[in-house]
Amino acid sequence: MVHQPIPRTDLDPDAVKIVQRLTRFDHTAYLVGGCVRDLLLDLHPKDFDVGTSATPGQIKRLFRNCRIIGRRFRLAHIYFQDGKIIEVATFRAQDVSDAGEDTSDQDLLIRDDNLFGTPEEDALRRDFTINALFYDVEQETVLDHAGGLQDLRRRVVRTIGDPEIRFREDPIRILRAIRFAARLNLNIERTTLKALRAHGPEIPRAAPPRILEEINKMIRSGSGRSSFELLRETGILEIVLPEISEAYARVDGAWEKLLPLLDALDRRATGGHAATTGVLLAALMVPVLREKLGWGEDGKAAPPKGLAVRDLVDEILRPLSLRLRVPRKDQESCRQIVMLLFRMVPSSRARRNRRSLVRREATPDALYLLEALAMLFGGDFREAHEVWSKEAEADSGAPRTQQTEGKSPSSRRGSRGGRGGRGRRGRKDTDEKTDGTTSEKKADEKADEKADEGSRSRRGGRGRGSRRSGRRGQGEDRPDAVVPGKAAGPKRWDDNYFFDALPTVPGGAGEAGEAGGTPRYGSISGSGPTESPEDERKAEVVDAEPSAASVEETPSSATSTEGATPRRRRRGRRGGRRNRPKAKAAAEADPPGDAEE
Repeated sequence: MVHQPIPRTDLDPDAVKIVQRLTRFDHTAYLVGGCVRDLLLDLHPKDFDVGTSATPGQIKRLFRNCRIIGRRFRLAHIYFQDGKIIEVATFRAQDVSDAGEDTSDQDLLIRDDNLFGTPEEDALRRDFTINALFYDVEQETVLDHAGGLQDLRRRVVRTIGDPEIRFREDPIRILRAIRFAARLNLNIERTTLKALRAHGPEIPRAAPPRILEEINKMIRSGSGRSSFELLRETGILEIVLPEISEAYARVDGAWEKLLPLLDALDRRATGGHAATTGVLLAALMVPVLREKLGWGEDGKAAPPKGLAVRDLVDEILRPLSLRLRVPRKDQESCRQIVMLLFRMVPSSRARRNRRSLVRREATPDALYLLEALAMLFGGDFREAHEVWSKEAEADSGAPRTQQTEGKSPSSRRGSRGGRGGRGRRGRKDTDEKTDGTTSEKKADEKADEKADEGSRSRRGGRGRGSRRSGRRGQGEDRPDAVVPGKAAGPKRWDDNYFFDALPTVPGGAGEAGEAGGTPRYGSISGSGPTESPEDERKAEVVDAEPSAASVEETPSSATSTEGATPRRRRRGRRGGRRNRPKAKAAAEADPPGDAEE
């Protein structure tokens, strides 16, 4: 325990609150891991981690904004409103393999690490001494159980315990040792370095996503060049990225051209814009494919015609992505960046559709790599960078176009219709906008046609194009009829609205509404004016003796009686002809007069 105060302004206030709350409920809690190491080296920590004696369940009961994650290594994540996550881990027990047992023939890969222990045991089970430092916020002291403070002063990376056992327990520690040495500018201790080289072939035993994440951390930390130089020096590069290593071995001078690109990515990460996996893969592809793309070392670009750049990239990218399980989004981002660079250099190639290229989602990353290539080669690359930078500034306010995997912009234009990227609807709208008089005339002609159809339907005819209006039947004008020159108002609702919508049933002596004729829809009980005795007798005579013509005209339904709902006539030529003899026989056997009795 060493009294070494760290200013409160350098500590994360939310992490301090978590430590204080755990301490208030009788739990031991410290700031642990890399945050203490970076603070002692006068660096700004990327994140703050907390170690405590409370179990994950106890942590969740104390913090409502807590979530338990992990299966092999259960952790508590505490979420805050600004998107920040603070990791809280329970102290783990010391590994059993450190008890002096013979582990030469055992499989030491850690698959379950949920055995809880004391702070000292938790410190001794960690990977490196510089990561085994705890900081007590209340006492302002540093707890060092493994000699991490001394290694920080010596500026070395050393494993806790036997490095042979540590690297066999978790091969990812090999990549972590390289990353810490490159990022913090430290040296790897001699025994640790020897075990690192000996157990490098065991890295593929780890989960592929963990390997890819460690490679990404090397780039995001701003130490990509030094990390890749250490990977190549220790022989780990050909184990982690064998496809890239073999490609660089076949091309002379490719490695020297990769280093400036990695420097550009480091500068970008230092400025707060860390490179994604797709950008890193594109940077690794460009030096290998330079000659095939027609780019000379003197800065002259003579790209060959008909070159399938996508297939060229997939020769290296596809097996690497399958092995490391690279997401498809990052794979497509790598392809698009290389294809954009191929079209941008020289700048005279893409004379048309420059705006479409600038608006692509991968264009900012391609321009950043183009800037690094311009500084490296000059010539056509410098000219292309100036031209495309001006195009990007002029079109900075336009939205980006997301590129779909396996589809080019021309194919998407074709799906919208037409060679020019504009469909039939788009051309029609453009024509109407350019010629307002023509559109008004067309609107008037359409209104006249609708009015003519409405008049034909009221006459009972069914002309061409008015089939729907003819079914509306006879009667008054429809409420929704379009009248030229008259604004459309609300629909007219009256007592006869629903009756007008019913099909017409021809009467014997005349149509509905005519004097002395049969009621159009039958008599409605309890509604309408009362009839005189003479009208009632006339109606009885008509109902008792139906004419043959009326029976033949309406064979599918009998005459409506008082208070009965009329049957709707079946539509269609086929059904009417078949049912006509049966309906006629039924009408003769059971006349309407019997129904009234």
